[in-house]
Order: sequence, then structure tokens, then C-alpha cells
Amino acid sequence: MNNTLKDFLDMAANLAITFGIIFAYLQIKKVSKSIEISQKANFIKVLGRFTKEYDALMTETRDCDTQKEMDVWYFRLWNLYTNEFVFFYQGVLDPLIFEFWAFKLCLYYNEKPAYVPIKKVNTYKESHLKYMKHRNGSYPKTDSFFRKLIKIADNENNEGIIEARVHRLVEKYRRQIN
Repeated sequence: MNNTLKDFLDMAANLAITFGIIFAYLQIKKVSKSIEISQKANFIKVLGRFTKEYDALMTETRDCDTQKEMDVWYFRLWNLYTNEFVFFYQGVLDPLIFEFWAFKLCLYYNEKPAYVPIKKVNTYKESHLKYMKHRNGSYPKTDSFFRKLIKIADNENNEGIIEARVHRLVEKYRRQIN
């Protein structure tokens, strides 16, 4: 009888452990799903914030009546792109969205912003190089990425080739994440 009680208690303990493991597994799945939902919400918030800021900047070019106002505008634009790169590099910004933005920037690097009321304005590239020089290499990965993007803009005219090269560049930095 003593053996039967011991066997019963062993079986009950094993059952309790099994149910505990199953319960823990289910809880982990719930927490994982909750984290996934939270991450998706953060992606949406980040995307919304960057898009809203970019749209506001593009609208504000019409208000830049002096070179100083234009320099401040460019500074804000490059801060935005720097933040976007950092968020991408940290895995918070969707790489496909960042890649699209980098591709579009690459297409416009050698142009000047549209609708600026003053005549003498730096190109995006000239301004971005000035911005990176001013920061004195305080963001080496960011500067490295954008210098490579500028090189693509300088060396290619074909949109398809530019798109492919930007994709490879973004993928190279994406692989460095974690």
C-alpha cells in the first residue's frame, strides 16, 4: 500500500509538472503574441511620426525666404533622416519602408528642393555633406550609410540600377542589426 501511495504521488507530481509546463507554454505564447502586437503598434507609430514630420518639412520649403531659414530646414531634414536610419538600424523601423525612403532620397540627392522661394540653394547632397561634416563623425554608421548612398546617386542614372544598389546597401546594414 505504501508503494501504491508513493506511485500515486509520483504520478500526481509528474502530472502537475506536465500541466505546469503546458500552462507556462500557453502563457509564453500569450506574452509573445502581446509583444508582437505591441511591436506592430510601435512600427505604426514610428512610421506615422516620420511621415508626418517629412510631410510638414516638404510643405515648409515654401516658407524659407532666407539662406538661414533654408539651412535650418535642411538641418531638420537631415536630423529626420538620421533618426530614421537609427530606428531602422535598431530594428524599430521596417527595413522595406526605410529602403524606399533611401531610394527616393538617392534619386533627389543631386537636385534642389522644389518650391523654395530663394534662388541660391544647395542641392540635397551638398547640404547633407555639410551636415555630416558639421557633426564631425558623431554617428559613424549613419554617415557611412549616407556617404554610400551619395556615391550611388553620383554614379548611377538608371532608376532600376539605383533601386537594386540601394536594396543591397540597406540589406548590408540590415544584416548588421543584432
